[in-house]
Amino acid sequence: MHRLKFTSTENIFEGIIVEVKSGLVAIDLKGRMGQLRVPVRMVITDYELKVGQEVAFLMSYPEVLGPEVNEKYAEIIERKSNNIEEMEE
Repeated sequence: MHRLKFTSTENIFEGIIVEVKSGLVAIDLKGRMGQLRVPVRMVITDYELKVGQEVAFLMSYPEVLGPEVNEKYAEIIERKSNNIEEMEE
């Protein structure tokens, strides 16, 4: 947290579960805010997870920590993208 420049500004976000797989839950955020994919272990529930259930959570906006690119991750992403393109050919 010491690298963040702005104080936390949590907001309530709501969404709909659109996918439940082994170990994964995908949530479409309301308001055309995109999709969030999280491990099942991060979802707090007393119910069996099902497509169509509504969820809500607190979240702040992402803050870019600096102009530098993490080369390790950039290379992994590039390799993964190249592998997918090769498989499609």
